[in-house]
Amino acid sequence: MYTHLSNTKLHSETVNASKTEKAATVVLLKFLSEVGFRKLFLDFGHSTLHKYVMHELGYSESEAWTRIQAMRLVRSMPEVEVKIESGMMSLCNASILQSHLQNTAIKLDSQEMKNCIKKAEELPSRKLRQEFKPDAPKEKKIILHERLLDKIKKLQEIWSDTSELEIFEALVDEKIRELELTKTHRHTKTDSAKKTRYIPVSTKRQILERSRNRCEHVHAEGKRCEERRYLEFDHIKPYALGGNRSPANMRILCRNHNQQRSIETFGNHRRGSQQ
Repeated sequence: MYTHLSNTKLHSETVNASKTEKAATVVLLKFLSEVGFRKLFLDFGHSTLHKYVMHELGYSESEAWTRIQAMRLVRSMPEVEVKIESGMMSLCNASILQSHLQNTAIKLDSQEMKNCIKKAEELPSRKLRQEFKPDAPKEKKIILHERLLDKIKKLQEIWSDTSELEIFEALVDEKIRELELTKTHRHTKTDSAKKTRYIPVSTKRQILERSRNRCEHVHAEGKRCEERRYLEFDHIKPYALGGNRSPANMRILCRNHNQQRSIETFGNHRRGSQQ
């Protein structure tokens, strides 16, 4: 298809293709911003925008993160858009700059911000990462026995697209919920005759067992949310509208799907965080 092109024509078409690609990238970032604003990813059974970009758009984990971070940078600093479209700043560098701004505890003044943008325009990604390298986080090394690693690997096979860190966090969250249920059972006096928002421990346990500690939101096409972290109990018929606390009227949702449910029911829609 391209072998018949003259050198001049080949160069011209290559330049045009490059410009089209960069323009399309900026358009994609604008779409992602709106998807994040509307929390549209929740409608497709995803608990975060990152998972939506991976599973619905086909990007790898790192590619999705790069585009989301670049989108956030453009949203907070619109002047960066033209730099990305012109090629003055790469998507990768835009992502690195956004991460740096998020991790900076002290608010930068205008001159410091200009210096950061200039570095993101001029430095290669590797050097920019070194330049914006955050202070070493506190860390604790844990040596795991091979049999435990095998168990984690089995969980990863069952919980698709879940990192080792997410598995650890989900298991810790599950244990915390279990201990909180036990503590509540010991210290809370229940009054079945009194209408209350309190959910009995037995009901919570039943819901957690039924859900297998996973968000129970199901998309219209039958796809269930994969989120196992940040889970919250929800009344299917809202308590404020007369819903009871029976297991049949209770479910467990991830934080974002629970917020979406609240917005759909009570209409308290406002621009929130785009995950």
